[in-house]
Amino acid sequence: MSKTHPITSASNPRIKRLLKLRKHRQRRASGVFLAEGLREIERAAAAGLILEELYLCPELLGDQTVAAEAGAQFEIPAVLLKKAAYRDDPQGVLAVVQQPVWTLADVPTDALLLIAVGTEKPGNLGAMVRTAAAAGCGAVLATGPVDAFNPNAIRASTGAVFALPVIEADEDAILSHCKAAGIRLLATTPEAGKPYDTADYSGGVGVVIGPEDRGLDAHWLAATDERVTIPMAEPNDHNLADSLNASAAAAILLFEAKRHRRAVGQSEIF
Repeated sequence: MSKTHPITSASNPRIKRLLKLRKHRQRRASGVFLAEGLREIERAAAAGLILEELYLCPELLGDQTVAAEAGAQFEIPAVLLKKAAYRDDPQGVLAVVQQPVWTLADVPTDALLLIAVGTEKPGNLGAMVRTAAAAGCGAVLATGPVDAFNPNAIRASTGAVFALPVIEADEDAILSHCKAAGIRLLATTPEAGKPYDTADYSGGVGVVIGPEDRGLDAHWLAATDERVTIPMAEPNDHNLADSLNASAAAAILLFEAKRHRRAVGQSEIF
């Protein structure tokens, strides 16, 4: 482990940088993000990401140790770590990590893909990436106000965003790429679609999940190859649910796709 340097002042430039990295614009401009907690940091290192800086607070860490190397290591008091951390109960360690760079050229053409359209809440996106990784997806394509390296997205993904490519692009670029690559698109819709368990999920296929509040718009529905629906019980006095959370819908469809692909002997991509 590299030598540890103490930082005690909130006016230190490194602490000021940590505070700036809490904002999406700063993370995007700098190409780095903050990882919090032992699990996230160690999983980032295990995924091969470069840890530029490591900030340790012995007071909060206790007898826990960090099994990861960083370019520079600093010791800071609890008051400064809590100021920089997203969590209300930080574990005692923060890291500045280089973001992986993925593009549409990295998308496997014969894989199961998740396409998240307009997923505004970072926690929802993180949960969907976690599910996509568990279902053997080759990548997640995301369009709209996306921030896969928001601390809430990282936490909800349990670190899956470190290894599974999450590619941010505008919708026309995603649609053009899928068409050129021969990737079929299955649109999820609350009605007028075939039952999700009767769809064909073989070959290169993208499961498209729309925004929770309004679903996929006409442009996406027209561009997709097939529409699928998850049948639900009719709302009544005892059942007021008229829709599913986006991450729940993604889980149902992706694991049905996983079952289908196994049944036809199609290998998964991890």
